Amino acid sequence: VPFGQNNVSGFPQVSTMGENVMYRAGSVLLAALALVGWSLSAQAQEEECRALVAHAMKAPGGKETLNKYLGTQVKYKGTVEANGMTIKVDGEVFYNYPERMKNVINIDVNNMNLTIQQGYDGKALWINVMGMAQEIKDKELIEEMKESMYCEKVTALVDLDSKDYKLTPLGEMKIKDQDAVGVRVAKTGKRDVNLWFDKKSNLLVKSEFRAKDPFGQGGEANQEKYFGKYKAVMGVQTPQHMEVHNDGKKAVDLEIAEVRYHERLDETYFTRP
Repeated sequence: VPFGQNNVSGFPQVSTMGENVMYRAGSVLLAALALVGWSLSAQAQEEECRALVAHAMKAPGGKETLNKYLGTQVKYKGTVEANGMTIKVDGEVFYNYPERMKNVINIDVNNMNLTIQQGYDGKALWINVMGMAQEIKDKELIEEMKESMYCEKVTALVDLDSKDYKLTPLGEMKIKDQDAVGVRVAKTGKRDVNLWFDKKSNLLVKSEFRAKDPFGQGGEANQEKYFGKYKAVMGVQTPQHMEVHNDGKKAVDLEIAEVRYHERLDETYFTRP
């Protein structure tokens, strides 16, 4: 179309094709600049998170110590809220990270004492109630145990500085009157785990992840664990109190009576009764 045609103002017109070319070129340039800006921002956030994790791993004893003690045994006592009842519990749990666990629980319900043992060896899941043993073959329950063990490993900060994890910031918030800063830990094929650290001490004060609700009807719950009353055990700053909340409601309140760390627990600790 010749310049000036159908132009009542008398000024030359730029063809529609030319406008489109210029618009598209400008859009591509802006998108490219935005992508560069986003990449730089994401990189800065990743570096910030890794610095936070480095401080968090140093606070309880350092990476070398955390990686050294992959075996843990913990004695505990407290209460569990279930079905409108407050149940007294005490027991001992044994871990060999990343996939060995045994929990011995003594329960006091209406003046009746029950002992429940539960174990997992990386493949098989079993439970023993008052001497009656059963292997759990439900694939969903086994998968849930695997996810739980993974989340516990992340919460224990073992190898948390690994490049296998993608870290993103969660910002700051108050947790039980403590100023805390959070980071989300993501890994392909695994559940996200949110960790919150005290801004002054860099010690873990809360973990959070989705899990099967142990008191529900097969659904999931947002499980939050709160850690406090830290003291040094074998050179490791260790919480002496823990609360577990499911969907914001307190379900477990435990005092940690004793903790022992091991490079590796002997297999006899995980023997089925």
